[in-house]
Amino acid sequence: MTEGSRAPGAADPATLRALTTSRASTRAMSDELLTHLPDLGDLPTQRALDAWVEQAADTLLALSEALEERLLDLGSARAPDVSSRARHGDPR
Repeated sequence: MTEGSRAPGAADPATLRALTTSRASTRAMSDELLTHLPDLGDLPTQRALDAWVEQAADTLLALSEALEERLLDLGSARAPDVSSRARHGDPR
């Protein structure tokens, strides 16, 4: 389907796939990163590394959540909520 023939508000399937894949990947990377904490033996260096790893994992998780929100936004644009339509007098 070309850009011009797509229904208004319909998301491109390739975009949805990319967002879904990216969301899953960033969540998995966040979890994976937290499992790889080497023991450095030097307490100050260890604390700095631990803090950096936690910040990186938090950033990946935040990105995953942002991608999920975007997917939800695109999904709600594609399929309006039936209860929302009913509240506005649309009987469909």
